[in-house]
Formats: sequence, C-alpha cells, structure tokens
Amino acid sequence: MLPIHQISLPTPWPAVGPVHVYVIRQDPVTLIDTGLHTPESRAALDAGLRELGLAVVDIRRILLTHAHLDHMGEAAALVEASGASVHLHADEVGKADSPNWWLQGRDRVLAEAGASAEERQQMDFYWRLGKRMFLPVCGWTPLADGDTFAFEGGELKAVHLPGHALGHTGFLDRSTGTLIGGDHLLEKVTPNPIMEPVQPGHAAAVPHDPIRALTLGQFLEALEKAAAMDMARVLPGHGPVITDHRAVAANYRAKHERRLDSLLARLGNGRKAWDLTREVYPRVREFDIFLALSEVLAHLDLLVVRGRARFEQDETGSWFLPRG
Repeated sequence: MLPIHQISLPTPWPAVGPVHVYVIRQDPVTLIDTGLHTPESRAALDAGLRELGLAVVDIRRILLTHAHLDHMGEAAALVEASGASVHLHADEVGKADSPNWWLQGRDRVLAEAGASAEERQQMDFYWRLGKRMFLPVCGWTPLADGDTFAFEGGELKAVHLPGHALGHTGFLDRSTGTLIGGDHLLEKVTPNPIMEPVQPGHAAAVPHDPIRALTLGQFLEALEKAAAMDMARVLPGHGPVITDHRAVAANYRAKHERRLDSLLARLGNGRKAWDLTREVYPRVREFDIFLALSEVLAHLDLLVVRGRARFEQDETGSWFLPRG
C-alpha cells in the first residue's frame, strides 16, 4: 500500500478552487502535479511538505496528469531545486512547450469558428497572461498508457484518460484501487473538453476538420474506460474524494447528452461556433470565452460525427447545420 498524501494549493480562480497535488512518501519520493507558479502556491506546497517531514529537495520524481497551468505551473522551479525527473504524456507537448504549430492551430480554429481578429488577439493576450503562472520545463520524459512507476513498496500505473486534455493521465495504485485522477472525474463539476489543435494524421483528429481533436468523443470514451475499472476511490485534482466513480461518470454522460440535444435545437439554418457560444454563454468574459467555445465546439463536432448535424466551410469560416 502506497502512502499517498494530499496537499491543497490555492488558485486565483474561485470557480476552480484549490488544486490538489499528491505526495508519495516512499522511495523514490514522488509528487503528482505541482500547482501554479505563484508565491502563494509555492508557500502552501512547502508547508504541506514540511508537515510530512519533507522538503522540495527530497522530491525525486514528478508525475503530471496534464499540462494545464494549475497542474504543472511550478514543475520547472521544483526541478531546478531538487533535480527531480518529470514525466508527462507525449500529447501534452502542445501546452507544455507551446510550439508554433499548436499556437497557429489554435488561432486557425478560432478564426474558422467566427472569432474576429480583435477577439483572437484578446484570447492570445489572456493566454499569455496565464502563462505568467507557468514555467516551461526544459526537458521531460514522455509517458504512455500502461507505463508503471515503481516504489519501494508498490507501483503506480499510468492510465490515459483524454478529453479534458489530449494527454490527460491518471495514476492507479492497483493494490488499493486508488486512482490519482487529475481533472477527469470531479465531484459537482464537469470537466471542460478543452479545444486541442493536433498535427496532421493524429488518431484523435476530428474527421471533418482534422486540425483539432475530437475532445468530447475522447472524454466519453475515457469515461467508459474509467467506469469499467474496479476502484475504491478517486483522488481528484479539485474537490472531494470520489467513492462512486461510476455514478459520477453516469452523471457526466447524461449532462453531455442533454447539451448535445440543446445545441442541435439551436442550429436553425446553420450557425458558426463562435456566434452560438456567445448566445449560450452571454455573460462569459476574458479567457473563459475560450473555455466556453471549447465546450460548444466539442459538442458540435460530436453531433457531426454521430450523423446528427452537418459541417460546411466557405470563405467566411465553418458552419454547423442540422442534418436533413
């Protein structure tokens, strides 16, 4: 049985709340996720480690569930202080390293969706603002589904659970049925299927517009994968511990099916994703607009893949239309 300890770290987002990171206090001492690169988060991490009789210099390995700011923002600073190795799914390279192809893909998707040049500049501004809470990691080891990480008295198995992020990965202690689940399963909150640009030929690409991933399709498949696993508890990235992961997964599926029906009913004679987002989420502001667009676009793409809607492109961008 692995000694898994939770440390909660602050974020500046009330809707998100604290992010939970986890420490395996056994050789090699391992940290799962790191929190933001902010003084407040680092102070909370240092305090949490002290309560366990540890310090940053004791960390030998860092496992990352995904490359969102609140989950890996402080990784580079921790590596510099401890020399720890960092492990992250290869599909997270777009967010971890922000290569040109990823940023260009993001902007192309926004343009096709109907966002103006000014609106795309605003999205980029908030993207770069958020990156101030994130230090780039200079070198990390790619992990894959099924990889195992050994400890003195047990092991964790990597479980690829994409959708919220393309390379989102949980870490399973099979001896106790405990999944350190990142943001895949959260109590009272449904993780957003965030838009992900992909390179040509990626297996997860949207068939009708293969510059982005079919995020909601991935998420629903990953829910089935998680629901099929025998687990006693899920230690989440936010919120309370989950003891009935199948009930949470069922609630998610029902919510997404309702959203699919609702958006299909709004298509009329054809809609652009950006305009539909502003209609469905009229009060959303700043970077949350990107998250709202991701939600809408993910459902529209799945409607097309399921044959319930059509996708067309012209010189003005991309359109979604009801089937028939």
